[in-house]
Amino acid sequence: MDETQTMSMLAEQQGGLDFTMSVGGTAYPVESFRVEHAQTPVTKPTMRGGVYFSNLKEFKIRAGFLGTALLPSLSKTMLGPNTDFENIKFLTRMDIGGAKKQLAVIANLTNYVQRGDNLELNLIVVGTELSD
Repeated sequence: MDETQTMSMLAEQQGGLDFTMSVGGTAYPVESFRVEHAQTPVTKPTMRGGVYFSNLKEFKIRAGFLGTALLPSLSKTMLGPNTDFENIKFLTRMDIGGAKKQLAVIANLTNYVQRGDNLELNLIVVGTELSD
């Protein structure tokens, strides 16, 4: 199963799934998770943060968190001013072909918003990993 099929299945099932975010070896519970297939505003490859984006459509994630415990981990993960950044993994168990499988969605942080004691992260999906 390719990445686009996996992400499309995730988009269909996302309402009933529980997610954990892993960054820098630490796991954080995800309060809300939404994935969508979105059009990008480019018509030719562009350069951002040392990574070339050439797809006209990409999967984006919006994840919400209670509390600000993960704030110190975010500075080294965000695309943009950093030349070195960490991938962020979202982990869940999902029904694929009649069997429960561990899905890791690998993403890069594009920005985040802090509202009081809540955080909302916006990310771009860069890959997926399936295991039993």
